[in-house]
Amino acid sequence: TSAENLLEEVIVTAQKREEGLQDTAIAITAITGDMLDGLNISSAGDYEALVPSLSVRDEPSRLFLRGVGRVTNTLGTEPGVALYRDGVYSSELNELNRSTSLTTERIEVLRGPQGTLFGRNTSGGAINIISRRPTEQFEHSVRGTVGNYDQLDWGVSSSGPITDTLGYRVYASQQTRDGYIENMSGKDIWDKDNTSFGAQLSWDVSDSFNVWVSYASDETDDIRNGLLANGTLVTPYLTDLPTQDGFFLSEQYGWTKENPTVKDPYKVDYNDALRTRDRDSDKWATHLTWDLSGVTLKYIGSYYENEWTAENGDFGFTSNPDIRGLEFSGQFQDSQSHEIQILSMNDSPLQWVAGLYYYESDKEQPYVATTPSADPLEYVIWGDDATNPAAELTHNPERIQVDQFTSLETTSTAVYADANYSFNPEWKLTMGVRYSEDEKEGYEALTVYADSRASFLAPGVSHYDALRPLWNSFGFPENCCGWIDREQDTFNRKLEDDWSNTSGRVVLDYTPTDDTLLYASISNGYKSGGFNLGPLQPDGSFDEETVLSYEIGYKGTYNDVLRINAAAFFYDYEDMQVQTNTLVHGLLVEQLVNAGEAEIKGLEIEATWLATESLTLLANYSYLDGEYTDFTGQIDTIGGDGPGDEQDLSGNPLTQAPKNKVYLNAAYSIMTDSIGEFVLSGAYSWVDERQYDAFNTDATLADSYYRVDAMATWFNPSQNIRVILSGRNLTEEETYVSYERLNAAGAVVGFPNAPRTYSLEVQYDF
Repeated sequence: TSAENLLEEVIVTAQKREEGLQDTAIAITAITGDMLDGLNISSAGDYEALVPSLSVRDEPSRLFLRGVGRVTNTLGTEPGVALYRDGVYSSELNELNRSTSLTTERIEVLRGPQGTLFGRNTSGGAINIISRRPTEQFEHSVRGTVGNYDQLDWGVSSSGPITDTLGYRVYASQQTRDGYIENMSGKDIWDKDNTSFGAQLSWDVSDSFNVWVSYASDETDDIRNGLLANGTLVTPYLTDLPTQDGFFLSEQYGWTKENPTVKDPYKVDYNDALRTRDRDSDKWATHLTWDLSGVTLKYIGSYYENEWTAENGDFGFTSNPDIRGLEFSGQFQDSQSHEIQILSMNDSPLQWVAGLYYYESDKEQPYVATTPSADPLEYVIWGDDATNPAAELTHNPERIQVDQFTSLETTSTAVYADANYSFNPEWKLTMGVRYSEDEKEGYEALTVYADSRASFLAPGVSHYDALRPLWNSFGFPENCCGWIDREQDTFNRKLEDDWSNTSGRVVLDYTPTDDTLLYASISNGYKSGGFNLGPLQPDGSFDEETVLSYEIGYKGTYNDVLRINAAAFFYDYEDMQVQTNTLVHGLLVEQLVNAGEAEIKGLEIEATWLATESLTLLANYSYLDGEYTDFTGQIDTIGGDGPGDEQDLSGNPLTQAPKNKVYLNAAYSIMTDSIGEFVLSGAYSWVDERQYDAFNTDATLADSYYRVDAMATWFNPSQNIRVILSGRNLTEEETYVSYERLNAAGAVVGFPNAPRTYSLEVQYDF
């Protein structure tokens, strides 16, 4: 039955060759394409509920495994959990969001350092996504979904032979939905509009040589804004009169009315200039596979183009209906990778794999801030001496305030080898090593245009005059306030650095019976250093981080009805990369730094029980206890010991690492001979409170929350038609699931969970 699919053995490629999930000495959660539907998984957030020790932030997009992940999306930094689709590295969370049963054969979530076989940025783990491939017989699928918030999704796919040796697969899909956060004065936000297309060809050139080529395209257009959860930039009143942050008219004169967004996390008051994002990506991948005498030689190549642009309005976060300003930002990326693998393919007790890897990436990020409501002549561009700014009045038709450009070139190379030896049917030893080199070149330029002196402060006095001491502290001339010369090193600079690392693993397996595996492993992981690319960050570089992991694990299956997998681990971190604040010329600035040391210990349990022929129960649990053990000299801005004080953060919990997570699922199948199969299922997930800032402040502490989902599925007798009625967050739990510091001054933006949603999906395979 469909419920029994949860207990079927899954074939994984976590060690570069096909093996059974229960025979692989790595903590893995494996999800097949059919399980994506059966477990009601349709977004990256759904994986968070299911997978132990996994934490997901959809905005900004970040993945954490066992307390290790990406702490900032700033250009020049790296993730701690790597995504791979068909062997090709990616840092885009969207790879998970578009991994539906229409396109995906399986997803493997590998927990723990995977530096030996997967390489760069896998200190926390790796997520390995394998696409559905061309089939020898014709297979076609059509599906459509409708739901609340005007959800409308559709997808089609086709696969089959073109000739006896050439096969194809194509797919197209679109997901659309209105925003579920009500905007009182414009379009609702957190909407969805994603279109995908893909094509594959698989050609058996000979009995021993196969060529596989794929192309995938994605387009996304949505509105994403956080909600100000803490700080002084939001007002409880609305007004049509010009205001300045912190200055508002008294309500008693009738000029204002209560702002309905203050007390409701699902209401905001943005004007029409919202944060809209357009994202386009194109990816080509090629696999060349030769089956030679006793070995397989494989080449994996890829080329990737990604382009996104964002417009952000009302960046004052006030309730003022007038447009305060507009931000235009984007990223343009080209990357390519090449990997050569050679694997042993024989019956010898010694099995091995070796490889060479090359990766390069070029990224550019422009950023412009403007004030559309300003007069084109309202700005002055000051030079080295601004004693007579009126004489230097400059026509500025674009109303630009800030013009910034940042670029990054990354090159990564590696060589690796991994081998295992079976002493007898019970004992096996695995050893692997990888040497990596990373080189980065960064460039940034910043130009600031100051406001004119026609200001409300006083005739001839600009409110930018208050910033003069800041510019002077950086060494600019006494009267220089608004213009920052592109030729000055501080704001026009090139950064270059390189890092190298040797990582490896040792694993001992013990298999006392065919259904039991015990293992112990020691492995280390590495994430390259990088740059703090952005304004007002003179300390450009930070070091690589390394982790040494100790793990013991158990995998067991009992009477083909109960499967239990468990792992316990301890991490010893050096130079962990952490987002925090630092004092630069008397100014608090956010930047990435290296914490001295950190430790993480934890426990994970996954259990699946076929209680009866009709009832399947699934339970997952994870426990995490991570803290900084040596992290001093940091500057707080909110709460704690007082703004501006240096603090010792040793003993503070790691960010985005909930101490406890629970997931429960029950699926009951009702089989009939005449009308098919009915499957009723429900899921409960609970996530403990978690911190989103290294300073461990109340303002960035997300409360624990739970979610209840349910689903009813009908299969026709031939199992080729499926109707799915599903609901998520049925109890309408409302909470902020993540927080982000808006600036070093202490304002915090929060991101609420999705409200109750329901949908009806129809799938037809033929």
